[in-house]
Amino acid sequence: MHMVKKWLIEFVEEEGELIPWREIALDFEGNIVFAGPDKMNYGFWLDANMKYENFTGEYIEKDEFERFWKLSGVESL
Repeated sequence: MHMVKKWLIEFVEEEGELIPWREIALDFEGNIVFAGPDKMNYGFWLDANMKYENFTGEYIEKDEFERFWKLSGVESL
């Protein structure tokens, strides 16, 4: 966790609210530190009981998120 500089978080709608669905942690150089959820870990933000309005940051396109997700090597559950 000490290596994480930036998070990429995908949200999905559940019961009318946007909640974290997938996450990718990047280091200071933009390299992937980890991503989740995966078969062993649920995820940091996914387990935080937070919603979209609790987050701040910049929007990225879904294609950009998917590019990082593919690079992470994590298979969707």
